[in-house]
Amino acid sequence: MLYLISLSGFTSSIANRSMDPLVSSIAAEFGLPLATAALVITFFALPYSVGQPVLGPLGDYYGKGRVLRACLWVLTISLVFVAWSPNFEVLVAARFVGGIASGGLMPVALAMIADRYPPEIRQQAISRSVAALQTGFLMAASLSGLLAVVFNWRGIFLLALALAASNALLVTIFVHEPPAPKKHIRLSHIVDGYRPIFRNARAWVCFAGVFVEGLVLNGCYPYIAPLLTERGLGGPREAGFIITGVGLGALVFTFMVRTLLTIMPRYRLMTAGGALALAGPLALAFPLTWPWLAAAFTLTGFGYMMVHNSIQVEVSEVAPQSRASAFAMHSCSLFVGTALGPIYFAAGMGAFGASSLLMANAAVMACLGPTISLLLSRLPANPNPSPAVEQPGQA
Repeated sequence: MLYLISLSGFTSSIANRSMDPLVSSIAAEFGLPLATAALVITFFALPYSVGQPVLGPLGDYYGKGRVLRACLWVLTISLVFVAWSPNFEVLVAARFVGGIASGGLMPVALAMIADRYPPEIRQQAISRSVAALQTGFLMAASLSGLLAVVFNWRGIFLLALALAASNALLVTIFVHEPPAPKKHIRLSHIVDGYRPIFRNARAWVCFAGVFVEGLVLNGCYPYIAPLLTERGLGGPREAGFIITGVGLGALVFTFMVRTLLTIMPRYRLMTAGGALALAGPLALAFPLTWPWLAAAFTLTGFGYMMVHNSIQVEVSEVAPQSRASAFAMHSCSLFVGTALGPIYFAAGMGAFGASSLLMANAAVMACLGPTISLLLSRLPANPNPSPAVEQPGQA
């Protein structure tokens, strides 16, 4: 069951991150300015984020597997329109719908995993799901840039369509839920689910941390290809390889997390992660060739996951009775930052230049891990006791 749930994260990652190296290709095909073409990132990330505060409570109320299944089928339909979009307007609309659906996948999947594994092994279990997510990241970044050069930018979305349809079918067949409540969910139910989350100061620290991650790190990805082109150092293909480095570093972390946790506790892991996460943005501030940038962003991916995976485990205990809601708000915060990232990056480049902005972003990433770990270590322990945990593998 863990592998089937993790496949949803893989599907979400392919649908989400495939567009990052393709902004310049989109602009060229539809004859658009780069800033306008970059809206395909914003119009996926924004609905991805704002839909989650509703989808999370729906999972808590009607059943997480039921919501997971519905989101997968809607994502499948949206990818049909992305792959065959005749104009930019259809592309953006399809990405918008797909963003809403994809937004329900990872929070619900993480909540299902947290329900099935006790706290002492939960970080390792979550990291396995994140491994699937990062494998999707690797494929999305590398294949999308490569296919854009060899064939067309639409190729990666045909692959994403086949994957989403297969995942939806498997979840429909194998993930079973108890009967849904006869009463429909009300706004009061959603509010009641979020009340213990927002009363917990630890939640605010976690949500603020992932918002900053999305803003300063994810926001720079769409501009890697244009920066390489401007410097005469490459284009979408090279940008895909560089972004692949982030996924590779994160994937390596998932295989090392158990060993790392025996060496250092979670808060020290976060502090050390911040020191590594600065490498990519800092290297991109200089006119380095793509292999050096890929190596730097691999360090960033490793460091980023040292911080981010630790935050995910903290979120799992913020409000155990409303886990899907807590993970939905966590993911919402991340993707609000991601949605605003390209806008922030474009404005910052215009005001300060790309190099200065990237160095500032590197400094922010370096400070993020130590700051979050310091704040969490000084806050009271989670006041909400964890409920009984389902046995791993239970449907």
